[in-house]
Amino acid sequence: MTDLSPELIADAVVSLTSLIGLALFGQVLRLEQPRPTVTRRFLFAIQIVAAIMAARLLQWMTGWQEIGRLTFVFASLVPLASLLVAEALLRRHAPPILKLLAAGGALTLSFVGLLASRDYALAALISLAVFQTLMFIALGALILSRDRGSLSPAENTTIDRLALSLILILPLALADFRTEIFDIPVRPSGIAILVLCWLGLTLRRSGTGQADLLSSVAASAASLLVAAFCIAALANLDTRTTIQVMAVTLSLGLLALVHTHARRTRREDSAGLLLDVLADANRHDHSTFLTALQTRALTSGALILDKSSLGDFDTSFEEQFAHAPIMSSTDLHKLQTPPLIEQFEWFFRKFDASHAMLVSTTPFRIMVLKIPMLARSEQLEQELKIAQRMAIMLASRNAPDA
Repeated sequence: MTDLSPELIADAVVSLTSLIGLALFGQVLRLEQPRPTVTRRFLFAIQIVAAIMAARLLQWMTGWQEIGRLTFVFASLVPLASLLVAEALLRRHAPPILKLLAAGGALTLSFVGLLASRDYALAALISLAVFQTLMFIALGALILSRDRGSLSPAENTTIDRLALSLILILPLALADFRTEIFDIPVRPSGIAILVLCWLGLTLRRSGTGQADLLSSVAASAASLLVAAFCIAALANLDTRTTIQVMAVTLSLGLLALVHTHARRTRREDSAGLLLDVLADANRHDHSTFLTALQTRALTSGALILDKSSLGDFDTSFEEQFAHAPIMSSTDLHKLQTPPLIEQFEWFFRKFDASHAMLVSTTPFRIMVLKIPMLARSEQLEQELKIAQRMAIMLASRNAPDA
C-alpha cells in the first residue's frame, strides 16, 4: 500500500467515481435487447476506459508500477474504440487511412508500453498524448463533415451530444499526463468520463433539448465548484489542495447525477417493455399474452393461479376481484370486513406478492406479481390496469362460446 498523499486521494476518488459511473452506464446499455451495433461498440469502448481506471486504481493502491504498462496499452486503444463508435453512429465507414492510423497506432504504442524501458517512459507518454490528440481531432472533423441529411434527427442529436463530451475529454485527457515538467494537482479525465456517462443517459430522454442539457450541465457543475471553493476557503487551503477538493466534489456530485439518471432510465426501459407487450396484445391469444407478461422486467416471475391453488380462501376472496380487478398489498385498508382483510394479508404473505390481478373470470384465474416498491409509480399502475383489461378481453375472445 502506498502513502495516502493528497494527490493519490484526489486521483483515486476521481478515478473510482468514473469507474462506477461507467459501470452504471454499461448496465443500462446491457439491458437493451436486441443490441444494435452502436450499443455493442459503445460497450466495448466503455470496457476499455473502465480497464484504464481499474488498472490505475490497482497501481496506486498497491504501488506495483508495472501495472502502469497495462494502463498505457488500454489508453492506446481508446482512439480505435472511439472510431468504431463514430462509424456506427454515422452509419458509414471511416476513411481507410484513418482506420489504418487508429489500428496501427494502437498496436505500435501497445508494444511500446509493454516493452519500453523506464528511460523512455517520458517519450512514450508524449507519443501517446500526440497520438490521442491527432486521432480525436480527426474524429471531430469526421463528425462535423457528416451528411446530416442522411441521418435522422434523433441520430444527429445523439452525435451532437456525444460531440460535446469529446470537447471535454480531449483537454482533460491530455491533462492526465503528469510529469515533472507538468505537475498537475489531480488527473481530471474521470470528470470528463462522468459527463460522457451523463450525456449518454440523457440521450434516452427525448424531452431534453440541447439548450436545456447545456444549462443543466453548467448549473450543476457551477454549484458543485462553488461549494468546493467555499469549503476550501473556510479551511484556508492552498491553491493546489483547493483544486483537488474541487475535483473530488465535482466527481462525487456528477456520480450522484449519473446514478439518478441510470435508475430512472432502467425504470422507464422496464416500463417500456411492458408497453411493448400491450402494443402487440391484439395479435396474441390469452395464454401467449400472459406468458409475454411473465417474461417482462417488472412483471417477470409472475404466477398464474386458479381455484385449485386458492383452497385457503373462501368465495368472498374471489368475489372481491369482481369489485377490484387489481388488488395491491397497500389497498387492504379499503376492504370492508376484518375476515377479508385477514385473507388478503395471508395471501400476499404466502405468495410474497405486491399485486394480484384478475386475468380470467371463466375459469377464475389471477396473476400474482411482486413489483419492488421503488419501481411503483402512477404510470405503472395505469399500465397494469390496461394489461388486466386486455387479459380479460382476450380471455373472453378465446372462450369456447365466444
